[in-house]
Amino acid sequence: MRRWLVGVVTLAVLAGCTTGPGEGPASDRGGAAGLTTAAAAPPCETSTGVAAIGPEVLPPLTLACLGPGPEVALDQLTGRPTLVNLWATWCLPCREEMPLLQDAFERYGEQVRFLGVDTQDSPEAAASFVTDLQIGYAQVLDPDGALLTELGVRGLPVTLGLDADGRIVARVVGQLDAQELQQLIDTLLS
Repeated sequence: MRRWLVGVVTLAVLAGCTTGPGEGPASDRGGAAGLTTAAAAPPCETSTGVAAIGPEVLPPLTLACLGPGPEVALDQLTGRPTLVNLWATWCLPCREEMPLLQDAFERYGEQVRFLGVDTQDSPEAAASFVTDLQIGYAQVLDPDGALLTELGVRGLPVTLGLDADGRIVARVVGQLDAQELQQLIDTLLS
């Protein structure tokens, strides 16, 4: 497993959430109140673009950033392709695929936005797991599993590919292998 250098991860964490690709730290350092254990989690990034209208878009849910920064409105993830992965620390397949997602983020993070959605989990456990694996892409919290319910899926992991307009163009229920992840990213980049 490739791991980011501690300095790179620390630098990313200190940068805070951004409001769009290539922008500096956001002025709102809100996030989840009292979530001091998540300070080492990667920052969240959102888009200020207009959400796509249609049946295949994410619901209008706003989730707290696991790391520093503002909440993320899922229906506003527009402007560039996005890979959304729903996971939890108690889900063994989720834990096994996380290094693959990190590797893909390291290769394609400039072209594709990556967002992890920690689902029905403890924020402290999630923050510790993300820090231990040195995961460099943004994570949000969905403690009630609202997104999973809205998607009509019963289990984890779930990986979604969104086009630049925020439309869901790919959905994988279950653990991704390297080939499936590459196909998903190729779809997002085409």
